Amino acid sequence: MPEIIEWPCGLGLRDTDFFLKWTTRSAGRNLAGSEQVIGVNSAVWEVSLTFAQTFKADRLRAFEVLVTRMRGRTNIASLCICDPFRYGPRVASRQWPFDDDVWFSDGTGLADPTSGMQDLLLKAAASAGATSFVTETSNPTRPNLRPGDMFSRDGFLYRVTDSQPGGQVSFEPPLRANLPLGVRLVTDPPRFYGRFASDDEGRRVRENLKLGQQVTVNFVEAFDR
Repeated sequence: MPEIIEWPCGLGLRDTDFFLKWTTRSAGRNLAGSEQVIGVNSAVWEVSLTFAQTFKADRLRAFEVLVTRMRGRTNIASLCICDPFRYGPRVASRQWPFDDDVWFSDGTGLADPTSGMQDLLLKAAASAGATSFVTETSNPTRPNLRPGDMFSRDGFLYRVTDSQPGGQVSFEPPLRANLPLGVRLVTDPPRFYGRFASDDEGRRVRENLKLGQQVTVNFVEAFDR
């Protein structure tokens, strides 16, 4: 079994790029000469991390250790998907009722963004392959996930494509695994499990930094964990 290597969120990232790559195939050309493209309903996340060119010494050494521990494409990285606009405490602050366990008339409570975010829980079980589910947005009342928000569960990453009142959420790609009732979705930040895209990722880092070049490492979604 591969080892899960947790990459810290504070490594000095400049950019995080994430792309959901859908696979298609050609069915040849029709009588009019136009290519016919067929979707095969297969999508894989590709994630790239770009680091600041002013890598500090301690961060550089930590990065080199992480690259070594990955052993090329053998092991799996657990990565933070950094998004300044993510569904976090500023969107859904943790809330408490009054001392007598009473909430405000609109169902909200006493909020404090510095104490973290309110848990985002699944209101009903969802099966692998599903592209929608219902989240718990009451007790206390809190905002639903928004289109474009990212969430993860067990290292599988998803992007919200639509949300409706009552906690209804649509997303892509289809669920990779069954999710039971009450499971907590990870949004602050989401975590992504990926392998290096090649065995040469992270090579010649110090040389590139001396030349003033940026350092980027690329990952592909890992399904065996």
